[in-house]
Formats: sequence, C-alpha cells, structure tokens
Amino acid sequence: MNRIFVRTMATIAKKPPISVFGVEGRYVSALYSAASQKNQLEATEKSLREFLKLLAKPKIADFVVSSLIPCNEKAKLLREVGKQAGMPDTAANFLGIVAENGRLKMLRRIINMFIGVMVAHRNEALCEVITAEPLDEATRKTLLEVLKKFVKPGQNILLTEKVKLRVIGGMVVGIEDKVIDMTIARKVLKYTQLLKIGIL
Repeated sequence: MNRIFVRTMATIAKKPPISVFGVEGRYVSALYSAASQKNQLEATEKSLREFLKLLAKPKIADFVVSSLIPCNEKAKLLREVGKQAGMPDTAANFLGIVAENGRLKMLRRIINMFIGVMVAHRNEALCEVITAEPLDEATRKTLLEVLKKFVKPGQNILLTEKVKLRVIGGMVVGIEDKVIDMTIARKVLKYTQLLKIGIL
C-alpha cells in the first residue's frame, strides 16, 4: 500500500476492534485509525454508507472500473465529490487515496469491511428478521428479549426488519452467523419433500 497513505491516515495507529485481513484490511485499519484521531468515525461511516448506494448506479460503477481515466484524475474527482457532498475530510481523502492507488475495484469490499468494524466498535450484534407482515411492538419486544440469549452479554442488538409475502407466515431470523427459519413456507416445503419420497 502507498506509504503516504499509511503516514497521513495512521500517524498514531488505533487498531480496529476486530481483526481485518488482506489489502482491504490494511485500508480499513488506516481509515479507522484516521477517523478515530479526528473523532469522525460515525460521520465517516454514515457518508460511506451513502456512497455505497451510489456504487450500485451503472454510471458510477462504470467510472470505478474504467481504465480510460487516469487514477490521479479519479482521485481528484472523488475528493471534490466528497467535499461537495459534505463528507468529513477523512472519508473524502480516503476515497481519493483508494483511487490514486488504483484500488477502486476493491472499494465496495473495503467499505463493507469498515461498516463491519463499526458494528463491532459499537458492540452491536446484527440481526435481520423477515416476516410476511410488519412486526407489531409487542412481538418486536418479545423477539428482542429472546435474541439477547444468542449474543454476548452487553451486546446491543441492531434489528433490521424486512417484509416478504413469500414467507406466508412465521419468520426467518438471522443473527450474526446463525439463521433460524420458522416460516410456514419452510414447513410446507419440508412436508412437500416428504410426500415426494413417500414418507408421509
């Protein structure tokens, strides 16, 4: 990685709360350290989450992978875009450095890894629940109480709710690396498979 990047973004290195590896991990470590020093961790995460949405747009994606635009021009443009969008200087400079070093193809992975580091920084446990209908407050409260048994003591549960009609009823709960499928659709599939092989 560019030594200037290491010197400017990680003068006093502060390690991420979880281990990160590879080229992406080195960028994430430097970004975490730089944002920590400037008290810009939350603002940096928020701006990069928004930028991640832009990367899904075809024109932006083409710009990122294009070899026709010199790296220094990409870096200059991204810094300017970052400043105009109100990004903290740590985030805008980070985008410029990644571009200068020709690593924009890794940008999505780097940002996602940084978001994972920030989740650990806040001592959060990511949880996603998928239901056929929106959860009511009583069900949500009960679910959160049950989920506390699956996380480390003191961890905060960050719950994301999605509604998908295909689950029919019940819910799918994903927490950390565990997935629990309690949907009616899953039960129907199970019994259909048993009927096919003649067990029922």
